[in-house]
Amino acid sequence: MSLVTWSAIAAEEAAMEAGAEKVDDSSSKTVMMRQTSPVLGYQALSVAGQDIDSAYHEETLGERHGVVVFFHDQGEAFESNGVVTPLRRRLIDYGWSTLTLSFDMPFNTNVMLSASLEQKLEVGTEESESVNDEDPVESEMDLATEGDGAAQNDLPPVPNLERVEAALAMIQAKGFERVIFLGHGKGAEMAINMMKSQTLPLEGLILVDMPRIDISDDFKALGIPVLEIYARQGLLGVDKAVKQRKVAMKRGAKTNYAVRRILGANHVFYG
Repeated sequence: MSLVTWSAIAAEEAAMEAGAEKVDDSSSKTVMMRQTSPVLGYQALSVAGQDIDSAYHEETLGERHGVVVFFHDQGEAFESNGVVTPLRRRLIDYGWSTLTLSFDMPFNTNVMLSASLEQKLEVGTEESESVNDEDPVESEMDLATEGDGAAQNDLPPVPNLERVEAALAMIQAKGFERVIFLGHGKGAEMAINMMKSQTLPLEGLILVDMPRIDISDDFKALGIPVLEIYARQGLLGVDKAVKQRKVAMKRGAKTNYAVRRILGANHVFYG
C-alpha cells in the first residue's frame, strides 16, 4: 500500500470522527465522546509473567497484506477513540491486520510549591500526626490493610521493549512477513526508538502528530517508507517539528519520506 493510500485512509477517518456521537450532560456542563462498543479482538499478552492488555484484529479483505502495530499516545489507553481505534478497525477492510497493546508511559510532573503553601502543608501534616497518635490501634490496622494491597501490586511495570518483543513474536507465529509501526504523539517517538532494537524487518513507519524529537543520524538514515501525518489544529509546536524533519529529510535527498496534513483535525483527530 502506497503512502498516498495511507494518507487517504487517515483523511477519511478524520472526516468520520467529525460526525462521532456526542453526549451532553447538562448537570456538569461537560461534553464527552461515547465509546459504544467493547474492545474487539481483546486478548491478554503474557509478558514476563504479567498480562498486558492487547487487541488483535484479522484482516477482512481476503488479501493478507501484513500487520500494523499501534503505539498509543502518552495518557491514552491501548483502545481509545480518536486515532488508534478508528484506524485499527478500518485498516482490516484494506487487507491489513492490526495489533494494539498497552504501554507504560506515565506522566512525569514537576510541581514547585510556594513557601507559604509548604508551611500550610506542614501544619496539616502535624495535625494529622496528632490525630493518628490518639488512636494508634486503628492506625496500625489501616497500615496493615494497605500493606496487604501493596504486596499484591508490587510487581514492577513490564518494560516497553519486552512488550514489543512479545507482540512481534506473536506476529511471527501467525506467519506475517510485513510489519508496519504506527505511533501517535509520544507513541510515535517510542516506535522510532523500538526500531533500533528489533531484528524483525519493518516495511514502513507512520508517525501521527509526533512532537519535536532530536533529528539524529539514525532518523535521517531510515531506509523504509516513512509517512508523517499531523493535524492542522494539533498540539503546540507539532507543525514546526514536522517542518524541521521535512527539511532535514529533503536536504538528505530522502525520497522515502512524505508528509500529509489533515485540515480541521486536532491532536486526537476530532474535527
